[in-house]
Amino acid sequence: MQLAVIGPGTMGLMAARRLVECGVFGAGDVRLSRVGPDRRPHIESTLPGATLTNDNAAAVAGADLVILAVKPKQFADVAAGLNGAIGPEALVVSVMTAIDLTTMSDGLGVPNVARASTNIGIQAGVATTFWIVGPGTSKSARELAIRVFAAWGDEIECSDEPLLDVAMVGVGSGPALVIEFAQAMIQAMENHGMTRAQAEKGIMSLLRGTAELVRGGDRSPAEFQRSVVAPGGITAEALQSMEEADFQKIVIDAFHKAHEKTARLTNPASD
Repeated sequence: MQLAVIGPGTMGLMAARRLVECGVFGAGDVRLSRVGPDRRPHIESTLPGATLTNDNAAAVAGADLVILAVKPKQFADVAAGLNGAIGPEALVVSVMTAIDLTTMSDGLGVPNVARASTNIGIQAGVATTFWIVGPGTSKSARELAIRVFAAWGDEIECSDEPLLDVAMVGVGSGPALVIEFAQAMIQAMENHGMTRAQAEKGIMSLLRGTAELVRGGDRSPAEFQRSVVAPGGITAEALQSMEEADFQKIVIDAFHKAHEKTARLTNPASD
């Protein structure tokens, strides 16, 4: 099979590399387009054997899978150059924010389209990918989409397209938000005498261990939390302080702001 990636930035390159590592595509069957001269050496060393070009139409010719990883404001121009160049059986997967399935299908002139909201965990096969396919997508194209998303990590199909923008904040921005909390914990430990290296190692281990415990058990996160909080204990004291500071509202408000941003990405003049 042939893979074309339009816009091999961080996400596009990681997506392609993971598919090669999993054997879904061979490195020699990958074409990466819209490659700037400054980024070329990095791409060549990251995915040796792939073809690099700046001719989008040539990149997608004969491709079984096309991954669109450009900025939303660039989609209209990119689509104009790709309309008629993508094969009728090819699947087009977008990791862009805000560009809906109808806009994709109409702009590219293809029936097999899918949207994916994912994150940088792709590079290690531990991403969480929410996805949806267009109504005209064939059975074989849908099966390819599932194979691709499963190679990236966990895959969750959505029945309602607006949920993809919710997922874009939840899992796309999520790693940075979780790390923000982790950095606060690290700083707090450092403030109380721990070295930075010790605090970072401890908190990173904590995040990994907590995720594994909750994921591997049969309790919800809320149930797990209740089971480890002793009334009147030090954890209860810390949680009470977070509640008094309205910690959950801070997180929810940040999520809301980011979600609002997705609605403005297709109209940069309004941002």
